[in-house]
Amino acid sequence: MTGRAIPLKHHSRERGSAVIAVMREIATGKKVDGQPVSVAQIALAWLLHQDAVTSVIVGAKRIDQLRDNLLAAQIRFSTDELAALDEVSRLPAEYPGWMLERQGEYRAHMKA
Repeated sequence: MTGRAIPLKHHSRERGSAVIAVMREIATGKKVDGQPVSVAQIALAWLLHQDAVTSVIVGAKRIDQLRDNLLAAQIRFSTDELAALDEVSRLPAEYPGWMLERQGEYRAHMKA
C-alpha cells in the first residue's frame, strides 16, 4: 500500500457536480410541509421515481435526519424536472456501445 488514493474508473467529478447543480436548481423554491427542500431530499425523491428502484435505504442516525429523509417521499417532480435529472445523470455509453453508436451515426450520415 502506498497510501495514495486510486482514482475510480467511472467517477467523474464534473458529471457529479453537474447533477448536484441540477438538483440544487430544482430544490430552489420547492417546499414540503412549508419547509424548504434540500438537495439530499431531491436525490432521495428522484430515486423513488425510478422504475427500477423498489425501495431506498436511508442512513439516518438522528430523528431529525429520518424526518428529513421521509419528507422526500412527498416531493413531486414535473416532467421537465425529471427529464433534466435523467439527462444530466445519463451514463456515457461503454465499449462497445459507444463504438456502435458512432458507427450508426456515420452510416446514417452516409445514407443522407
